[in-house]
Amino acid sequence: MRINDIEKFFTDNVEKKELREISFDKDNQISLINSSKPSFDFDLINQQIKTSDTIYFKNGKIIFVEFKRGVIKDIDFRLKATESIISFYSYIFKNGFKEKMCFPNELFEIYIVYDRNNSSPTRTMAISASGRKLTEEYRHFFCKYQVIDNDKFQKLFKI
Repeated sequence: MRINDIEKFFTDNVEKKELREISFDKDNQISLINSSKPSFDFDLINQQIKTSDTIYFKNGKIIFVEFKRGVIKDIDFRLKATESIISFYSYIFKNGFKEKMCFPNELFEIYIVYDRNNSSPTRTMAISASGRKLTEEYRHFFCKYQVIDNDKFQKLFKI
């Protein structure tokens, strides 16, 4: 797969928004990431299914990122993971990229980012347990499936 070509296509064709807008929790009127740094609004790719909020291209990887402030159910983790890949494939194939990918895939990573300030120790343990379980289940789809807090996300992505 031509990751650089896909990244360029995204740069030329997919709207970017500030991370504070992409990570905005409408129910609580707060952003998980308070940054004006622009990022692709991956939700605009397919508004009919549950995709990740944004996508990054870094170190030869395609990285899906989902921001969650409220309750995170396993089904939400699953839907975001699988439907992000489906939407990504559909979008790039619809726009002229025809190369096939096979699994297990070393190209895809996914980060589920939760609000550290809105998480009790019990909730943090439950989120981590779900992340460990799904990391194992999705090991053939993603080379990395990680659940992290918003502070760690900002350090990893230098925001």
